[in-house]
Amino acid sequence: MKYQGSKARIVNEILPIMLNAMRPDQAFVDGFCGGCSVIQNIPPDYKRIANDNNRFLIAMWSKLTTTNWQPPTRIEKSFYDKVRDSWHKNDGKYEDALIGFIGFHGSRNGRFFDGGYSSHNHKGRDYINENIRNTNKQLPFLMGVEWQCGSYECISMPKASLVYYDPPYRGTSSYTTAKDFDYDRFYDWVRQMKRDGHTVYISEYNMPGDFSAVWQKTITNSVSLTKTYQATEKLWTI
Repeated sequence: MKYQGSKARIVNEILPIMLNAMRPDQAFVDGFCGGCSVIQNIPPDYKRIANDNNRFLIAMWSKLTTTNWQPPTRIEKSFYDKVRDSWHKNDGKYEDALIGFIGFHGSRNGRFFDGGYSSHNHKGRDYINENIRNTNKQLPFLMGVEWQCGSYECISMPKASLVYYDPPYRGTSSYTTAKDFDYDRFYDWVRQMKRDGHTVYISEYNMPGDFSAVWQKTITNSVSLTKTYQATEKLWTI
């Protein structure tokens, strides 16, 4: 699924590092699962827990992987606008799973009602259909994942899990649901997780001095269809 900050382009490089550190009896916990490009690649013989604080996202993933739900195959702008307005009003007109599906698949760059309507025909390209097809391809690899919704501090997990955090990057634009993220509190939480016996990895551009970068790569990111910038992705541990 198209998702802001997706790790789809680098998952094949960062995942072996984490898997090499895992024991067969460990659980893999994705604290900010987003578009699920990482956890979908964790072998299903591991216990897998995916968490995100966006309840619409988790409702969508859960319903897609645990029921026979058939969401819309087309998202016309008129319907997109109705669902977006209902979401803004919080009027309960549409179920959370549908709001999540429309918001992520119908918005530009997967920005969940924060980037404007995408399109079924932008210069001959059907971006919405591409996004839906990509999501459908992910689903077989997400069967059996345990879905949780809430703060990274509230995830229920086994002792000594391997935990991967991909938080909103400091100094970059974030989703509406991730505004006012307290980075210092997050850093202290990760330190405590380490003291509690968990193995922790974090994707970020920069971290405090007591964290170590175990991988890095400069990649080109898209701000829009016409604007790009380069940044160095890093995988950290403590």
